[in-house]
Parts: sequence; C-alpha cells; structure tokens
Amino acid sequence: MQYKKLAEVYEALSSTTKRLEKTDILSKFLIAMSASDRDVLYLLLGRIYPEYDEKKIGISEQLAIKAISMATGTEKEKVVKEWKALGDLGLVSERLTKGKKQSTLHSHIITTEKVLENLRKLPALEGKGTVNKKIALIVELLTSASPIEAKYLVRTLIGDLRIGLKEATLRDAMALAFFNTGKKEAVMSLQKAIDKSNDIASVF
Repeated sequence: MQYKKLAEVYEALSSTTKRLEKTDILSKFLIAMSASDRDVLYLLLGRIYPEYDEKKIGISEQLAIKAISMATGTEKEKVVKEWKALGDLGLVSERLTKGKKQSTLHSHIITTEKVLENLRKLPALEGKGTVNKKIALIVELLTSASPIEAKYLVRTLIGDLRIGLKEATLRDAMALAFFNTGKKEAVMSLQKAIDKSNDIASVF
C-alpha cells in the first residue's frame, strides 16, 4: 500500500475529535484494505509490532532533528528554531519538505511495507555506528516522502501521532466494516479475539 494513503487517513482522523466520525473514516479504509496489508493496523496505532512485543522504535527528538536536517538539506539550527516555533517536529518536517528543491521531490513512492521494514530495523541496531545507521534508515524514507508523509513519518518515529486514536476505536471500525450482526455482539467477539491474541492485526 502507498504510505500516502495511510498519511491521508491520519490527516482525516486528526481533523475530528468525534469518535463516531473516526470510526466511520477507519471502517471505509479497512474495507478497501487487503489482508496482506494487515500490519498497517500497527502503524495506525503508532506502533510497528503487536501489543505483546516489547520492541519500540525508540527515536529521540534529537535524532529526528538530525534526520530532518539531512533529508531536507536544512541547517540543524533552523530545524530547532522551527521546532520551537511550531512545537511539533512532524509539522517542521512537513514544512521543510515543502521547501525542498523541486528536483529532489520526484523520488520514489514510499510503501507502508518499506516504512515498516526500515522502522523495524531501528530497535535491532546496536554497537558502533548505531546512530549513523539509524539516521540513514530514517533519511532514506524522508528523502522520498511528500510533505504529508514526512509529517507522519516523524510523528511515528518519536511516538506522537496526534490523531487521537485508541485501539477500541479501531476495533469498533472493524465491527462496522466486517460484521452484519448487531454492533454490540460484533464488538464483543472482536474484543475477545484481541484479548486472546494481544495482536489486533492478526484479528484482521
């Protein structure tokens, strides 16, 4: 799946505080999603693995600033200044990506598979040269990202998606998307499956 599709869903979710509206946005997205894209559910919740997996992305804001600076060709001091003004590194990344020279914007299309592949490498990196390897994985994604993609990539990295989504809302969206039975029964059976597996993507 193109990462841009997911970024647009994040954007739609962040534009409303109403849980029913969020459920509706998600259910339409889930209906159009194929089973092979089930790991996207982790990304929707700002994660890269199931709940039971302890591995976290673990990128500090300082590391994110370095990566944004390299990916957009912006001085680190300017990135920090923008961050102080906007209070959100995701917005900083979006703004600076918009300001990138046009020539660098005709890059690859990022897929959710590529995003997960790179992000899942981050917790495993250890030892000498780790920081540079982590930055390289992030920069690879950010240099290909459109402004909206850059915003949510950075927010995912630092664990602050800002879309107001909880697992319960995602569960309700699954019930709405895939069950013809009464909503209450569907939600209950989904919750049982989620509790048993501790892995919402496997339930999808």
